[in-house]
Amino acid sequence: MNQEFETLLQALPGAVPPEQRADGLWMDAPALDVVAAARLMTQHEARLSTMTAIALPDGETEVIYHYARGGWACHLRVRTNQNSLPSITPVTPAANWIEREIHDLYAVVFTGHPNLVRLLRPTQLEPGYFREPGGKEGR
Repeated sequence: MNQEFETLLQALPGAVPPEQRADGLWMDAPALDVVAAARLMTQHEARLSTMTAIALPDGETEVIYHYARGGWACHLRVRTNQNSLPSITPVTPAANWIEREIHDLYAVVFTGHPNLVRLLRPTQLEPGYFREPGGKEGR
């Protein structure tokens, strides 16, 4: 967006200097305050595009928040703590189903989510398909 925004982004708790890449601004900040980041994005009229997740060998999960505004993109890569992250759904309602999907597939607990119920898989199955021996990560 601009230098002022990058300065505000870097001032967030857990932030690190971002890197400008061909596909947008990237911040690899494992301990970033994702709720504060969501508020900042909302204040600057950036929308949550999607979120992606990757199961890590140590049982944690890497979650990337993808934001967009016009032709601008910002990607915030964070890491769960005890496979948990604060929910951004109260700030960004568009995160509701995405957080539920990541919970279902990776067993990430989004604390403060208003309705963290299963989205894709039958309720009798444990969350975390991509963590199970028969799931994609175990093949």
